[in-house]
Amino acid sequence: MAVKGVDISEFNGSVDFTALKNAGVGFAIIRTGFGIDYPGQQDKRFAENVKKADAAGMPWGAYHYAYARDRQGGVDEARHCLRLLGGKKPLYGLWYDMEDNSTLGGDLLGAAQGFCDTMEAAGLYAGVYASLNWWNNYLTASGFDQYDRWVAQYYSECQCKKPYGIWQYTSTWSIGGKNFDGNWAYKDYPTLVRAMNGEKEEPELTEAEVKKLARQEIEAYFNELAKKPVSNWAKEAVEFVQAEGLMNGDTDGSFRPQSFITRQEVAAVLMNEREKE
Repeated sequence: MAVKGVDISEFNGSVDFTALKNAGVGFAIIRTGFGIDYPGQQDKRFAENVKKADAAGMPWGAYHYAYARDRQGGVDEARHCLRLLGGKKPLYGLWYDMEDNSTLGGDLLGAAQGFCDTMEAAGLYAGVYASLNWWNNYLTASGFDQYDRWVAQYYSECQCKKPYGIWQYTSTWSIGGKNFDGNWAYKDYPTLVRAMNGEKEEPELTEAEVKKLARQEIEAYFNELAKKPVSNWAKEAVEFVQAEGLMNGDTDGSFRPQSFITRQEVAAVLMNEREKE
């Protein structure tokens, strides 16, 4: 099932992720920065946005704005991006944003390969973002087919002829008084990323399984209590019912004043009382 999401950068200002969730946003793709590892070439709100997404329980991906014109440039930009990620592995992948006109005339496939291959070697799911115009006119080499596509086309439908995983369909999704780029994700990226890293999703428990586990936890708790000696507050009552012949304790003579009493035990107490009469 398709999931609706947004992409975010410092240009969106301070973002309310709770408002995003309430508006039906299922994921966010957050800008890390741009270019290579020079001072100031990180998104000023990347760390803040990641922290907010995690706090809101919203899965996120990341994107990096490209200026590279060859493979080595792509590798260098990937290293900058990896430093900014700080070991995090986004569940919606890492995307190479190819749209800057200054790169035209360069080895665009080489740049994408340098970036994406470096990301994949680091255990990250990598893909390429570009407008439909760029996909149709500049990113046409067959080598791009080895990477997932994120296509930007502000229209009623995505007209990309090649397979794609995400479609950016608008730049004016208004949420909480701010405009966001709206996207549809057509793949289950969290599952893909977890599988890539050897992780398995735990299946959801049925209601019967939850109840069984709850009973086991309760029984274990009271079994532990049963091992403890009778507390001072219960000693007088225990001595009374024992002296009156109402209760004799368990088969080993122990009393469990903090445990639940069973229907069978209640019946035994009533029978003992009746026999006294």
